[in-house]
Amino acid sequence: MRRTGPAPTFGRTPHLVELVAEAERLVGTLRASDPADRRRLARQREDEAVLASLQLDGSPLLQLPDPEAASALVAAPEQEQRRGTWIDTMRSIEDAPDEQVQAQECLGVRAGLGSNDLAERLLVDTVDALGELHRRLTLGLVAEGRGGLPREVDQAVHDASVGRILFFASDPAHVPAELALLGTWLASTGSREHAVVASGILHLELLRIHPYDAANGRLARTAARLVLRARGLDPDGLACPEPTLASDALGYHEEVASTRRRQDASIWLERWAEAVTAGLRDSARRLGVLDTPVPGRASTYLDGLDGPAFTVADYRAQAVAEPQEARSDLQALLDTGRIRRVPGSRGLRFERLPLEA
Repeated sequence: MRRTGPAPTFGRTPHLVELVAEAERLVGTLRASDPADRRRLARQREDEAVLASLQLDGSPLLQLPDPEAASALVAAPEQEQRRGTWIDTMRSIEDAPDEQVQAQECLGVRAGLGSNDLAERLLVDTVDALGELHRRLTLGLVAEGRGGLPREVDQAVHDASVGRILFFASDPAHVPAELALLGTWLASTGSREHAVVASGILHLELLRIHPYDAANGRLARTAARLVLRARGLDPDGLACPEPTLASDALGYHEEVASTRRRQDASIWLERWAEAVTAGLRDSARRLGVLDTPVPGRASTYLDGLDGPAFTVADYRAQAVAEPQEARSDLQALLDTGRIRRVPGSRGLRFERLPLEA
């Protein structure tokens, strides 16, 4: 199925509107924090983003190598002998642990997340900026000269969790035209959309098109982060949606396939916005700038909850709360880390989290 327009349709659902407002509130809170504290936390959050993004692409890494050690591994003479096609690289990982390849992948994602110089370019010169971003992400991983060039062969998109085919990416003959359409949308209609929406559509379309030989997942996530940064919604790199996406990797991959079948991006945008707000909220909480009092009825409800999960309707019925009161109570519980949204539940389901020590 070939896209006939520059972007999928979507609706401004009540949940999406609520999430956009939530993101703006949290960004304002973060900006009020100490800049030095933000910079220190940003280094930790980058580590978390790199690891989660690689895991979403099926990496076996459980922890990141030390950056200096990774650089030393990549600089080793043997690294030159391992360069070849992306298939060769994947086989080397499957056949035996390959610390050099994993170190190169880590350095590539770090380079992508640090590409502040490409943030504004993505909005106005999307195709060229994406090509440069892809070269940085895959330096030393794909055959020399293939980085940043549209793929020339058919490609099936797999779920990195279990390896099954989810869908077939765009016909390689159509990739240049579809990238150009995406760039046109981002520079025109996308410029009038909220940053969460614009970044989410870019993220989704890059996953759908799979424009390059390799690393399309991390490219999509990194490009979306850069758009958030360019539009002021990722201060100091603290939005960090990747860990939330990785917490439900199967749901993340399946939602891309479902959105493609439905040709409606509403639920996808909600999932993306949930990940962005969760990342912003976690950063604000770590910086100690979220001072949200929890109503007694909300604490009482959680203390008496039978099981970890509940719905908004459950809470309203048991806490005897009106709709607006329930939303406010649940926001307070989210801010304090007492609960989390169940991904993909459209804001209707929550899970209780253990109390932090």
